[in-house]
Amino acid sequence: MAGLARIARRIHNLWSEHPSVDCLGAALFTVTLGLWQGGHILNGHALDQRMSIYATVASVAAIVGGFGTAAISQYATNSGRRMTYLRARFGESLRRNWVSILTSMTAVAAGLVATMMSDKGNTLGWPGWIVGYLLFLGLLRSARLIWLFRLLIDVSDYDGSMTPDREPVRIVDPRRD
Repeated sequence: MAGLARIARRIHNLWSEHPSVDCLGAALFTVTLGLWQGGHILNGHALDQRMSIYATVASVAAIVGGFGTAAISQYATNSGRRMTYLRARFGESLRRNWVSILTSMTAVAAGLVATMMSDKGNTLGWPGWIVGYLLFLGLLRSARLIWLFRLLIDVSDYDGSMTPDREPVRIVDPRRD
C-alpha cells in the first residue's frame, strides 16, 4: 500500500512540475479515441454540427482562460506566510503552470476558430485530428486550472485565518449569542 502511495505521489509531482505532460496526454487520448472510433472525434458530424462544436469549445476555452487570469491575480496579490513560502519554493513551477494554461486556452480557442473558418466541406479530414487534440488539451488544462485554484484557495484560507501573532481568528457563531 505504501508503494502505491509513493507511485501516486511521484505521478502527481511529475504532473504538477511539468505541464507539458498534458500535451502528451491529449495526444494519447486523441489517438486512442480515434483508433477506437475508426477516425477522428468529429467523424460523422455534419458541417452545421461541427460549426456549433467549434464555437462552443472556443467560447469555453476563452472563459476558462479568463478564470486563469483571475487565479493569477489572486496568486499575485496574496502576501500571507504560506503563500510567500509557496512562491519561494514552487514559484518557477507555478509560473510554468499559469503560462501553460493561458497559452493552451488561447491555442484551443484560436485553433478552433481557424478550423471553423476553413471547414467548408462535407468531411473534415486531417483537421479533425487537430480539433480532437485541442479538445483534450483544453480538458486537461482545465483540470490543471482547477487544481491550481484549489491550491491557492487552500493557502489563502489558511493565511487569512491567521492573525499577525499567528493565532487563528475566532469566528463567533451568531446563533449562539
